Amino acid sequence: MDRVDILIKNGLIVTIDKDMQIIEDGAVAIKNGNIVDVGLTKEIDLKYNSDKTINASSKIVMPGLINAHTHSGMTYFRGLADDLPLDRWLNKYIWPTEAKFLSEEFIYNAVLHSAAEMVKNGIVLFNDMYFFGKQCGEAASRVGIRAIIGEVVLDSPVANCTNPEQIIDYSVNQHKEFEKDELIEYSIAPHSIYACCKETLQLSAETARNNNMLLHIHVSETKKEIEDCIKNNSKPPIEYLHDIGFLSEDVLSAHGIWVNENEMKLLREKNVSIAITTESDLKLASGFAPMKEYLENGVNVCLGTDGVASNNNLDILEEMDFTSKLQKAYNQDPTFLPAIDIVRMCTINSAKAFKKDSEIGSIEIGKKADIILINKSQLDTIPMYNVYSHLVYTISSYYVKDVIINGKIVMENRKLVNVDEAEIIDRANYYKKKIINGL
Repeated sequence: MDRVDILIKNGLIVTIDKDMQIIEDGAVAIKNGNIVDVGLTKEIDLKYNSDKTINASSKIVMPGLINAHTHSGMTYFRGLADDLPLDRWLNKYIWPTEAKFLSEEFIYNAVLHSAAEMVKNGIVLFNDMYFFGKQCGEAASRVGIRAIIGEVVLDSPVANCTNPEQIIDYSVNQHKEFEKDELIEYSIAPHSIYACCKETLQLSAETARNNNMLLHIHVSETKKEIEDCIKNNSKPPIEYLHDIGFLSEDVLSAHGIWVNENEMKLLREKNVSIAITTESDLKLASGFAPMKEYLENGVNVCLGTDGVASNNNLDILEEMDFTSKLQKAYNQDPTFLPAIDIVRMCTINSAKAFKKDSEIGSIEIGKKADIILINKSQLDTIPMYNVYSHLVYTISSYYVKDVIINGKIVMENRKLVNVDEAEIIDRANYYKKKIINGL
C-alpha cells in the first residue's frame, strides 16, 4: 500500500470537476500538498494508508472557497461607519482613519485577523487590494491561506510610497521576494479609473504583463463613476479601459454594476473576469450587478465579500446565499442563478479568473489539496436532497469544520492550527480602543 500524508474517508465528495461528479462514501488521498487519488472509500482503502485519517462520514468534502475581492487590512474598521453614502463614508471616516493609523504593524495584525476569519469561513484563497503588501503576505502565509496581494496604486501618495511608479515597483519587488512561497503572490492593483490617470493605468498593465502578474481594479462601481467617465472621456469606464489597452484575460474587475451591452461584449472578447460583491454594493446603495447579462454574454463571474468596513463580514457562503436570492428577485425569475452555478462561481470560476484552474478549484487528481469539510448532520441541515442547494441556502460558515490548504491542515474541528484565535481577538479590541481614542 502507498503511504500518504492525509486520508479523508467516508465523505460526500463534491468534486466540481468538468462533470460535476458527486461521490457518496468517497475518499481523497493527499500527499506532498497534492491530491493523488479520489474515489470510493472502499477502493481508496485498498491502495493507501496514512498516520492522519479524517473520518468524513457526516461531512461534505469540497474544494475550498475563493474570495475574489476584498480588502483584508481593513478588518479593524468593521462597523466603524455604517449607513452612509460611499463618498461620505470614504471622505469623513475611512480615509481620515487610515491616515492616522496605517502602519506595518497595524496591517500585519489586521490581515492576520482577516485571514484567520476567512479560514474559519472555508476560504482557501483571497484576492486582496490594500496597503503594506509585504506585511499582508507575511500575515497570510503565517495563517496558512493562499493570497493574491495587490498594493493599491493611486496617483496620490499612499501609506508607504509617494507616487504610482514607486507603488508599482514595490509590487513587482514583493512578487519576486515571495516567489518561493507556494501560498503568496502579488498583483498590480490600480484602484480605479478615477484614482489613476491614463498613464498610470497603462504603466500598471504593461508592468503586470512583463512580470506575469494579475491586474486587479475597481470598475463601474457607482453611477457617478460612469457619468464622470463619460464627461471626461466621452465613453464609459470599460470602453475607456479597452481603448487604452488595459483589458485582457489577466484583468479581474471588481463590482461591475453599471455596465452597458457593448461593454459586456468587450469583457467577453477580452476574457476579463468580474468579481461581484453583492452585500457591500447593496449596503452602499451602489446598485445591482447585471448578473443575467454577464452570464448571457459568457463573462466569467466570481464572488467576493469586499472589505469588512463595507460588508461587514468575510463570509462567502453568506454572499452566495444572498446573491442568488437577490438576483432571482431582481430578474423576477426564481429559476435564475441556480445553486450549482453559484457554487462554481466561488470555486472553479474564481480559480479560472486567477489562471489557477489547473491547480485548484476542484477535487481532481494532480491538483493542490485545497479542501474543506462541512458538517451536514446537524438538526438544521437535515434532511438534504441536493448538496448544492444546501451549500447555498442552508449551510452557514459555522458548519465549516476542517480546512486543508496546500495539503496542510490549517483548521481542525474549527480550531485554527497556526495562530491563536484568542490572541487575535485581544489584539482587535486593543486596536478598537486606539481608533476610538483617535477619532
